[in-house]
Amino acid sequence: MGRKKRAVTSNDLIRENCQWPMTAGEVEELTGVTRRALQIYDEKGLLCPARSGEGVANNRKLYYPEDVDRLKQIVVLKYYGFDLKNMAPILDGEVTLVDALAGQIEALRARENYLKNLILFAQYAEIVGDDLFETLAFGTSEVDAFAEFLRNSPAYAAHVPRWQSMDDAGLERCWDELGSIIVAFLKISGDNAFAHIEEMVHRLRRWFCAYYFEVDDLDLLGLWAIFEDESEEAAFAQEIGDKSTAGFLQAAVFLVWLKAMFGCLAVLTEGASLSWDATDPAVSENRIVRLVDFVCRASGYPVPEAAGLDREEWEGMLEFFETVIGYLRRAVDDSDIMELMDPRGALGLDAPFLEALVGEARVVELFGSASCEG
Repeated sequence: MGRKKRAVTSNDLIRENCQWPMTAGEVEELTGVTRRALQIYDEKGLLCPARSGEGVANNRKLYYPEDVDRLKQIVVLKYYGFDLKNMAPILDGEVTLVDALAGQIEALRARENYLKNLILFAQYAEIVGDDLFETLAFGTSEVDAFAEFLRNSPAYAAHVPRWQSMDDAGLERCWDELGSIIVAFLKISGDNAFAHIEEMVHRLRRWFCAYYFEVDDLDLLGLWAIFEDESEEAAFAQEIGDKSTAGFLQAAVFLVWLKAMFGCLAVLTEGASLSWDATDPAVSENRIVRLVDFVCRASGYPVPEAAGLDREEWEGMLEFFETVIGYLRRAVDDSDIMELMDPRGALGLDAPFLEALVGEARVVELFGSASCEG
């Protein structure tokens, strides 16, 4: 049985049907690669055609079949996203194309994850109501304000001596665990990315509980605040990723917290129309007060003891409650965010309902003649 005849390639056809050598103009006509690009490849040392004659007035570049073969390889490598500066080892056979492509695919995946995180951060900036460009450059003012809250809390103050008493091995273990969480976050990809983000945030919560102080599943904003600008944690995240990584982590924590808050409020207000009257109140004033108290406590706000609560403290709680509901309100209006956090539409809160919550909370009188009990 005879040997199978080798298939004719485009290289074969070019070699057999073209006149050699070719000028730059002829190569441009054949391949579509411009003369300017050919000049750049020559300047970079990637393509080194012969010359018609040194010292001759018309010393043109002359291209042979092997030059066109190499040019085709350059075009393919560009298509796969390789920079010109990284092509020489591949073209010269020092690195195999398979190995180079494997590395390039990994880089492209990292770039894809970066863009996904950038989208996540943009959505987060929109919810907190900050200017996106300002937030990308300097972080969100909301984080700075909440971080100040956190630093002034008794729980945060108690963590300082806890860290100071930790030995070198404990500190190393602490940072190693945080590093593994950040690396896992930067590698999140796939269609169900938000579920992986939630998993990563809850890993971060467990780390926070181990090395700072205990917080429950909903009280995530302490995690949000530790990555504020110029914190040790933010600098550490930047070393592992880049200058945007701390902001991406804040965005992830914030959106996971926001989804959890949606779920809790949906349960707490189930069946309520917020149109109470003297005949059939759907939501009592007591229930609204409890709702404000819950949102503040669940978000880490330093809620004063009920027995010592005064008008100014209540107004502070109301302001914080309104801020949180405002976040939820802006999220509801953004279909992309809701699709990300709640693709099945199970959370069940709409913008008018959330606006009504704030309105009803604002008319509650705890310290006037119409103050309520509890």
